[in-house]
Amino acid sequence: MSLLNFQKGLEKNMNKIKPNSIEAVMFFALYICAQDKKIAKEEKNELILDIQVIRKLYFDIYGEFIDDNFKEVINSVNINDESIKPLISDKLSKKERDVVSNLLTDPKIQDIAILAARHAAAADGFHRLEKKKFDYWVKAWDL
Repeated sequence: MSLLNFQKGLEKNMNKIKPNSIEAVMFFALYICAQDKKIAKEEKNELILDIQVIRKLYFDIYGEFIDDNFKEVINSVNINDESIKPLISDKLSKKERDVVSNLLTDPKIQDIAILAARHAAAADGFHRLEKKKFDYWVKAWDL
């Protein structure tokens, strides 16, 4: 998937993001970071720094090297994007469960997504609403 498709996926619909892809991992991390109704610059910077590690882990699992530069896309994402905004709430919705469950089905990629989300969300303090959704997925994925 190209950077343009990832950005369009965020702007238009989740169907453009391939399940278990680096883009799905990034989306999950941004989704967790957005739970306090903001995606802080510090959170985006941490996710950008983690991209190299995520690429390496993805290569180790799938043997596929991803050479896109995701910095611009990550920096352009905000809580008003159509695919993230409906997933921001105090309680986990059925839509959230369905979207995330369909995007991250491989246990190895779920592990990577959890690590990336925790690291990014902690960059500005781990808000209780971020932690609530994070903890749900840790338990749901039995991690």
